[in-house]
Amino acid sequence: MPRVAAGTLALMESAVLFDATPLGRDHAARGIGAAVMGMAEGLAALPPEDRPAFLVVGDGEETPLTPERYSVKWPDWRVRRVPDPRPAATVARQVRKLKPRLFHATQPDLLPSGVRSVVTLYDLIPAAYPKLFLHGGSHAAETRTYRKWMAKLPEAELLLCISQETADDAVRLAGADPARCRVIPLACPPIPNAVGDVPDDPYILMSGGLEPHKNPWPVISAMALLPEPLRLVMCGPWGGRRLRIVKEYAHRAGVLDRVDLLGHVSRNHLAALRENAVAVVVPSLKEGFGLPVLEAMTAGVPVIASDTPALREVGGDAARYESPFSAEGWADAIAEAWQEPEIKRAAQFGGPSRAQQFTWDKTAQAIVQAYHEVLGT
Repeated sequence: MPRVAAGTLALMESAVLFDATPLGRDHAARGIGAAVMGMAEGLAALPPEDRPAFLVVGDGEETPLTPERYSVKWPDWRVRRVPDPRPAATVARQVRKLKPRLFHATQPDLLPSGVRSVVTLYDLIPAAYPKLFLHGGSHAAETRTYRKWMAKLPEAELLLCISQETADDAVRLAGADPARCRVIPLACPPIPNAVGDVPDDPYILMSGGLEPHKNPWPVISAMALLPEPLRLVMCGPWGGRRLRIVKEYAHRAGVLDRVDLLGHVSRNHLAALRENAVAVVVPSLKEGFGLPVLEAMTAGVPVIASDTPALREVGGDAARYESPFSAEGWADAIAEAWQEPEIKRAAQFGGPSRAQQFTWDKTAQAIVQAYHEVLGT
C-alpha cells in the first residue's frame, strides 16, 4: 500500500483509512479508546507500504505520530440519550471525499455508506440482552441507531472480531456470513507507573463500568460471606443512577462499609490499586474480550472471572472461573486467593506468561493481512 502524504484532497487509489477519531472524543477513556490506541500504535509502527492513513479529530495529538493523518471536526452534541445524527451527514461525507479504497471502522458512531469497509467488532452485548439495553422510552433513539448499525454489519467486507465469542455473536445476532469474520484479539495497554493511595486492609479490585452486564452483584454478596478486614474496591466511569443502585444493593447485603466506591481514577492510581490487590475480579455476564483480565495477568495479580467464553479466551489457564450467579463460588475463590500464598506466586509467573501471547504487533499484522485480503494486494 503506497504511503499517502497528509494534506491532499483525496487518498491515493490504494490507501486504507483507519478511524482514530475515538481518541479525540469521550471514547478515549473507555475500552474502545484503549483498543483504538493499541491498534493505532501497532499500525503506526509498520513499514509505510503496510501502514494505513489515520482519520483524527482536530490536530490528532492523541494519535501516534505519523504523517498520514486527515483531520475532521467531530460535531458537538449535548442532547442526552439522543445519538448525534450529524457524523453520518458531516464526518461520513468527509470520509467519502477522501475516496479511500478501504475504510477501517472502529466504532459504532462512524460506518459510512458507500465506502468499502472492514469493521472492528468489539461485542454485540446489547443485542444479546435486548431487555437490558434495547428498550423504548427515553432510550428509543439509541435503540434505533444501534439496530441500524447492526443491520449494516453484514455489508462490511470483513468483520474483525476481538474474540471468537464476538464472531459467533456476529453470525447469530447480526446475520453475518461466517466466511467474512476474522478473529483478531486485542492486547494489553501499557501499564503505567503505579502512583496513588491504596487501602491498608487487604482488598479485591473490580474496575470498569456499571452497565447491566458488568454484574457486580455476586461479588458484593460474596463480601457478606467473607470475614473482615477484607474489602472490595470498585472504580470506573459511573453515572449517578447506577452508583445509587450499587450502594443500595451493598447496604441491603450489609457490606456497604466494606465497599470502597472510588469512581473514576487515573490510570496510574488504577495501576497501584491493581498491583496491591488480593485479586482482580471480573464478574461480567458477558464480554467481548476482557481487558481487565489481561491487565491483571500482565501485572501478575490473581484473576477471578466469570465462566464465559470471551473471558476464558483471554485468561486461559492463568485465571480462575466462577459462575456469574453464585455468590458462594465467588466467596470460595476470593478466600482462596486471600489465604493461599501459592495462588499469588502462581499468578506472578503464569499471568505474565499468558499475557505475552497478546501483543499489539500481532494485532496489527493480522489487521494488515485483512486489508490485503480485501484489496487483493
